[in-house]
Amino acid sequence: MKFSEAMEAMINGSKVTRQGWVGSIYFVYENKEVQSYQPNVSSYIYDETIMVSDNWKIKGEDNTYKFYEVIDHLLQGKKAYLEEWKDNYIYYDETFNSIGLFSLQNFKYTPAFESFTAIDWVIL
Repeated sequence: MKFSEAMEAMINGSKVTRQGWVGSIYFVYENKEVQSYQPNVSSYIYDETIMVSDNWKIKGEDNTYKFYEVIDHLLQGKKAYLEEWKDNYIYYDETFNSIGLFSLQNFKYTPAFESFTAIDWVIL
C-alpha cells in the first residue's frame, strides 16, 4: 500500500511498517505522536524474587502461572510474559542456558524520503 494509506491506518490504531522491515521496525500513533519500535534481545535480569513471582502467562494461553510453573513451558520453546508487559516476553536461550528477554524498544527514526514514495507499506 502507499505511504498515505499506511499513515491513515496508523492514525486509526494500526501498527505499520514496510514489507522489508516486517519483524524489525514498525510505527504506531500514540499520544498524538508517531512512535518507532524495534526488537531487542538481551539477557533477562532478575533476582531471587522471581522464584515465587506470579501473574505469568504463556503466549497463546489464557491461564496465569507462578514463575516456577512456567519453567517446563520455557524448556518446550514457549514464551512467557507478565500480564502487564506490552509486546515483551522471556524465552529459554539454549545457547547460554539462560533466560532471554525479547522486548520492543522505542527509538528515534528518521525516514529517508524514499519511504514516503514507497508502495510496500503494510499493516501488521
